[in-house]
Amino acid sequence: MNAYNLGITGSWWLFFLLAAVALAFTIFTYRFTIPDISGQRKTVLVVLRSIALTLLLFVLFEPVFTLIRGTLEEPKLTVLIDNSISTGIADAKGNRRKMLLEAIEKSNFSSMDKNILKTAIFDSDVQFIEKFDTSLIKNKGQSTDISKALGWVTNSAEEQNTQAVLLISDGVFNSGINPVYTADVLGKPVFTIGIGDSTEARDVSVQSVLTNDVAYLENPIPVNVCVKVSGYQSGSLALKLFDNGNLIATQNFNITPEKETATAVFEFNPKTEGIHKLTASVSAMEKEVSTRNNSMSEFVNVLKNKRQILILAGSPSPDVSFIRNAFAQEKGVEVKEFIQKKGTEFYDKAPTEADFKQAEIIALIGFPIAYSPDNVLVSLKKELEKGKSLLFIASQFTDYNKLRIIDDYLPFSIVNSNQREYLALPDVKPEAVANPLLRINGTAADAELWNQLPPVFRTETFVRIKPESEVVVGLKVNNVPMKEPLILSRTFGNKKTIAVLAYGLYRWKLMGYASEVSKGRADVPDIFDRFIQNSVKWLSVSQDNKLVNIKTTKRNYLNGETVEFIGQVYDVSYNPIENATVQLKISSGSQTRDLFLTPAGNGRYTGKLQNLPEGDYFFTGNAVLNGKNLGSDKGRFGIGDVSLEYLNLSMNATLLRNLSSRTGGKFYTYENCSTFLDDLKKLKNFVPRSVTLRNEFALWHLPWLLALSLLCFAVEWFLRKHAGML
Repeated sequence: MNAYNLGITGSWWLFFLLAAVALAFTIFTYRFTIPDISGQRKTVLVVLRSIALTLLLFVLFEPVFTLIRGTLEEPKLTVLIDNSISTGIADAKGNRRKMLLEAIEKSNFSSMDKNILKTAIFDSDVQFIEKFDTSLIKNKGQSTDISKALGWVTNSAEEQNTQAVLLISDGVFNSGINPVYTADVLGKPVFTIGIGDSTEARDVSVQSVLTNDVAYLENPIPVNVCVKVSGYQSGSLALKLFDNGNLIATQNFNITPEKETATAVFEFNPKTEGIHKLTASVSAMEKEVSTRNNSMSEFVNVLKNKRQILILAGSPSPDVSFIRNAFAQEKGVEVKEFIQKKGTEFYDKAPTEADFKQAEIIALIGFPIAYSPDNVLVSLKKELEKGKSLLFIASQFTDYNKLRIIDDYLPFSIVNSNQREYLALPDVKPEAVANPLLRINGTAADAELWNQLPPVFRTETFVRIKPESEVVVGLKVNNVPMKEPLILSRTFGNKKTIAVLAYGLYRWKLMGYASEVSKGRADVPDIFDRFIQNSVKWLSVSQDNKLVNIKTTKRNYLNGETVEFIGQVYDVSYNPIENATVQLKISSGSQTRDLFLTPAGNGRYTGKLQNLPEGDYFFTGNAVLNGKNLGSDKGRFGIGDVSLEYLNLSMNATLLRNLSSRTGGKFYTYENCSTFLDDLKKLKNFVPRSVTLRNEFALWHLPWLLALSLLCFAVEWFLRKHAGML
C-alpha cells in the first residue's frame, strides 16, 4: 500500500492567500495597458506572470513530497564458514576439510533462495562471497576470530533482516574476544556445525617461549619454555634450545597422566652481538596429529655489554658509595667517578672532555653544587646534546640555579627551592608497576613492596613537570599523598633521563633490605639495587633512539603472509624527515632482494614483500637525503614458524554448543546436520517482516521549478516588448 503527501514549511492557507494576492495584483496591473492590447493577449500575460509568481512562492515555502510504501521483507540467513588452517588438517576422526565440505552439502543451505542467503568465509578477517563456491575455501587462514565474524553479521543484521546464523567451524578461536559475548549482542539464533574430533588430540606442542627482547654480551638471561602434552599417558620427551640453529641446551622430562604441561627454564648466555633467533624444539611422539607445533622461536637483540657510566658528585656521601656499588654489580659496566671536595677541586682529578665522550650514561649525585666548575657543566651539556642518557639524584646542597644550564634535558623545571629538608615516603600506585623502572617480581605486589620502603630525605623544592615526562613514583608526607613527584622519567627525541628528587636512598638498603636480612629473611628483594639496575638498563637501551629506525611488524611470519616494514627517519634534532630515500636489502642464504620504502608522512616510511619462501631473513636499511647518508638500521625476521592454528587441535564442541543454546539455535556435527533447513523453518522469528519505507523529496531543491518561473517571466517580457508596452 502506497501513500503520498505534499507538505510545505508553514500553512497551506497562507500559501493560497499569497498566491491569490499575487493573482489579483497581476490582474490589476494588466487592467489598463499602454498601448491598449487585446483581451486574449492580456489573458496570456496574466497567466504567465501568475505562474511565475506562484512558482516562486512555492519554492519559498520549501515544499517536500513524501512517498510512504509498505512491503514485506524476507528473513535472511547468514552462513559463516571457517577458512582457517585448523579446519583443513587431519585428526583422529579423519580429514577435516572433507568433513567441512560434507557439512556444507548435508546442511543444503545453498538450495535456499539467493535473496535470503548471505555467505561469508572467515579466519582472522571476514570475506563476503557473492556467488558461493566451495573452491573459494582454501583453509589457509593463519588465525581464527569467530567474534569478528559474528560482529560482521551484527553490523548489518537489522538493516538486512538477518534472523539466523549458521556457523561451520571447529570452534577454536585464537584471536579476538570470546564469541559468546558477541553472539549475545547479535541476539539472533546461531546454529553451529562442529568440524573435527572433540576428544583430546594426540599431540605435543611448544606453547610459548618467553625471554627478554634485549640482552647483553656475557650477561645470561632466562628462557622459559612451556610444553603442552595431550593424548599420551606415558613417555619421555627431549626439549632442546637452539641459538641461530646451534644447540645450546637440552632438558628431558617424562610424561605422566597428571602432567599436561611442562615448563623448562634455560639460560642463554650470548657470546656475539646482533639479533639471535632462539628456537625451542621438543621431540615428536608416535602418531602425533601434527609435528608443525613442536617448535617455536623468539628473537633477542644482543647488545655490547661494555657500558661506561660517569658519576659526578657534589661531595662524598653514602648515596655515592651505594649507587657506585650497585652499578658495579652489572656485568660489563665500567664506572668512573669524579667527586668534588673543597671549592672547585675534585678528589684525584677533574673530568675531561674525553671522559664525557666515553660515557654512555652520566649520573649526577648531588651535582652541581654552588662551587661546581662551569667548564664541567658546559662539557656535560655538550654530551647531553648528543643524546647521552642522564640519571639525576638530588642532595640537600644541589644548586638548582646552576642546574638550569641543562634544563632542556631534565624532566622538570624548577619553580623554587630551599635547603630545608623533610622525610618523604614513596607513593606507588598499583597501575605504575608496569613501568620497567619499578619492576621487582613483575606482579601487582610490586607496588606494596615499594610502599613499604623507609622514608628518604627531600628538600622543599617545587618543580613543574614537563609534558614529555612521566611521574614514576609520587611521595607521601606523614602518609598524606602530595602533588610533588619523587621519581620522574623522560623520553624526548633521542634523549632519556631519570630524575630522583630525593636523597638518602641508601636508607632503602640499610633500613629496608639489610634490616630484613638480619632477621633471617633471605627472600626479601633488594629494591635499591633493583631500581639502580633497572635504571641502567632503561637508560642503556638506545636502539630506539637512532635517527634511522627500521623494523618489521612481526618477528615471525607464516608461509603466505605479507611482510611489512616500517621505517622512521629523523635529523640530528629529532625532527622527522619527509623526503629521504630509504632502501632495504633483504637476504636469506645466497639470495638477496632490494626494497624501497614509500614515504607515509611525518618521517614514516612503509613497504611490503609478498611470497617469500620459508627461512630466516636479515635486512639492512639505509636512509639517504641529497646524497648524504643519514644513518642505517638492521634487523631479522623468520618465515615458516608454527601458526597459532596448530596450538590447539581439538574441536571446541563446548563453545559451539554454548553459542547455540544461549541464542536459541542448535548444535550439529557434520554427520547429522541434514535437518538444519527443517529446524530453521521452525524458528518463530524466521518469517517475513512488514517494512514501511518513507522517502522524502525536497521539491524546492529542483532547479527546473526556478527555471520554469524564469521562463514565464522571460516570455512575458518578450510579449510585452513585442507589443510595445511600457
